Amino acid sequence: MTALASVPAAAGSPYLSAPRDWDGALGVIAAAQCGLFEEPEVGSSPDLSDADRWQLLHWLLTKGAASTRPPTDALLGQFLMPFRGGDDPHRAGMAFQRTTLGLGQAGFGYRDQDHLAFVIGDTAADFAAAHARDLLYGDGIWLPSELSPCGTDENVQRMRIMLDTTVVASIVLRRGRVTVSTVSAAPVAVEETVQALRDPDMGCNGSAVREQEDLHAEAVRSGDLAYPRSGALSWAVEDDLDHPAAVPASRDEDGTTTMLSPTPVPDVSAGLLRESVELTWQVEVRPEGTGTPPGRGLAGTYLLAPGENELLTWVRSGRNGIRFESHRYDRITAGTPRLSRLARPRLRELSVIEWARCLTAQQGTTIRLSGAGRRAEVLSRLVGGRAPLAALFAGPMLPVLRGYLSKTGKTSVRYPKKQGVVLHSGGTNDTGYEGYLTFEGMQDFSTRQDETALREDIDDLCTTGLLRRGIIVNCRICSRVSFIALDDAGQTFACPRCRATNPLTSERWREPASGPGWYFDLHPVARDLLRDNGEVPLQLAHYLRSTARSYTDASEFELCGPDGDPIAELDLPAYVDGQVITGEAKCSTTLGKRLSVEVRKKIVLADALQADQILFASTDTWESASLKAIGEHVTRHQWTSGKTPEIRIITELGQPACQDRRLNPRNGRLLNR
Repeated sequence: MTALASVPAAAGSPYLSAPRDWDGALGVIAAAQCGLFEEPEVGSSPDLSDADRWQLLHWLLTKGAASTRPPTDALLGQFLMPFRGGDDPHRAGMAFQRTTLGLGQAGFGYRDQDHLAFVIGDTAADFAAAHARDLLYGDGIWLPSELSPCGTDENVQRMRIMLDTTVVASIVLRRGRVTVSTVSAAPVAVEETVQALRDPDMGCNGSAVREQEDLHAEAVRSGDLAYPRSGALSWAVEDDLDHPAAVPASRDEDGTTTMLSPTPVPDVSAGLLRESVELTWQVEVRPEGTGTPPGRGLAGTYLLAPGENELLTWVRSGRNGIRFESHRYDRITAGTPRLSRLARPRLRELSVIEWARCLTAQQGTTIRLSGAGRRAEVLSRLVGGRAPLAALFAGPMLPVLRGYLSKTGKTSVRYPKKQGVVLHSGGTNDTGYEGYLTFEGMQDFSTRQDETALREDIDDLCTTGLLRRGIIVNCRICSRVSFIALDDAGQTFACPRCRATNPLTSERWREPASGPGWYFDLHPVARDLLRDNGEVPLQLAHYLRSTARSYTDASEFELCGPDGDPIAELDLPAYVDGQVITGEAKCSTTLGKRLSVEVRKKIVLADALQADQILFASTDTWESASLKAIGEHVTRHQWTSGKTPEIRIITELGQPACQDRRLNPRNGRLLNR
């Protein structure tokens, strides 16, 4: 923090400050909108005429901008600080503006521009909730009981009309949303306020009025208080709001990006601010990517590149990126030039799994890839990343790939149309059998009629190594029938079982007489993944990615205690549109026989990562007992962040009838998102 007295350009000009002795709702609203130059004292409600009171309310609600009814000079003169004869109060800025010299508001991510949030109630918590919405999103208005639009007397009617003409009508006409919520008031008071705002009762009739009433009824709703990270506003130096810079960096196997050279010099260019020798500021670095989940108490040392001096400056996880203090904290000798006093740390942007590893380490626990997670990592490296892997297992090739699995050793049973053959797996599969398909067999399993598209997909998978072309032959020594990949087939081949060398003659493949036919083998890791339904989390990942503006995730991992024993397993950790999601993906209708135990495990994981959403997805539907257990345990749990995550329920995943809804834990109802 830098004292205003240390910024020469911020001193001298008159500003509008709420009178220090104004009490009551009007005094609080005036202080919230204008600011206070002097420490407030216990006073009384302002003694204003009826006309002055309404003009002041109108001016405060419009925040002084384009007000059609500004307060009189005499009234506004009470706000002028320091007061000097001849100063025009209508040309003075708010007191808060004195603290924002050279600054402007900026927000990153999606923010609903046409939204208004009324918070009703007479407690400090109600005021704080509305003021927080106003500061973070510019749309919060506090309505204490003395400003309530509910009732039938003349002042209430006037208040209702003023609220509509001042702020509500413009939102309604733009097809926006007006939300009414509270911290302390009763639900009936919220509903009464909603009805009052829906019907301002202008005393007019006609079709145009009825249309307005319909628009108001659609726009004005009750709702919960929400403070999403995405789109929240913050103050930044206007002249230095966005400085693109190229910094050499490396990326490891987990996806964590580390700077190889320091950040550029974080100087400010605004002349009015540079005049202050004591000025300090914060620098925010936003890498071009989906970013690391912000906040959540992650220690800043995890965001420094390995080997970087932890005492160089104070680093933290900011709202939109990595933030650090502008000046160095290490030893600086006298006479050091100004720019050399500024900190230039090397930073790193954590991948989802590394971020989870660092966050849980602070809690005394660890994470490690599960068996399914390791298989997904192997396959993602084959096909070029998790995105193409998820697209593969959620796309038209999935039924083809499933065609390689077999629970029987009889080829005639598994492939009655001679789509392939079944062979012993040699111990790599619990069932003991593996299928090998011909091109015609894959055509038969495919749901597509386009042969060219299927052939192109097969070629692509053969190029990556997920599929292999080869032949099916027997051994002249041990008689074992095996698949021999094209790379290993020649005039002779080695038996995979006994290693005997065999000449490639017609006796080895038997039919057709013209030569061995082509078969295709699926990578054993892909077989194991499909056997354990490991494609379901990938289907969920593909679904979330397809509906997101920004998306990154990680493979399945286990949360382990200090002794290394697993506590819980997470199918899908994802960071989607600024929200952390912990996802459970099933191909059944239930979480298991021990519902309470399974739900608590998922809650432990969600709490450890301070998730915004806890998601349960199924390729089927969810039975009511599972939904009830989820709602009850999520509601009872004392969440570390103080905020209960949204419960998201997805059914019929991967199918055209897929439904994505949220669960209301209070009544167990599934609601549209």
